[in-house]
Amino acid sequence: MTVQVPEELARMHQLVSWYDLPRWLPEAARAGKACVWCADPADTTAVELEPSAALPRRACMRCYAARLAWYITWYDWHLHFSACTSCKHQGTCYVGHGRRLQHERTMPPIDKKPVCLSCPAPLLTTELVAPVRWEGSDGFNLGYAHLRCLRRKASVT
Repeated sequence: MTVQVPEELARMHQLVSWYDLPRWLPEAARAGKACVWCADPADTTAVELEPSAALPRRACMRCYAARLAWYITWYDWHLHFSACTSCKHQGTCYVGHGRRLQHERTMPPIDKKPVCLSCPAPLLTTELVAPVRWEGSDGFNLGYAHLRCLRRKASVT
């Protein structure tokens, strides 16, 4: 994981606060008295998330740190992948593979199940995969795609 400057950590905090919240919050979470993800009671270590219009949202340190790690490692992997010729052309790249493995370790604590954006099949560790950012109707989304699916899509368009 790379060292993040304060401005970048503030941006990551906004990503976690705005884009990674559950659609339905328990009453205690809506009142700011419990973690928005695990519903454990908020204590003195709870993180204040970016407030919405009427909701004071908080997260326990465990849930917040797990999601922050997911975003940081995804962006580390994406930044490397987008600049690495070897990764883009399905060559051997130990740095890219290491960043993917580091990112994959962040998924179980937040119960993420990675699937391909193109073919929605689950991603296997033996498959060549790329981190992908795309624009949707509800804003931008971060995810993954098989390199074979990206190639197929590029050859069709």
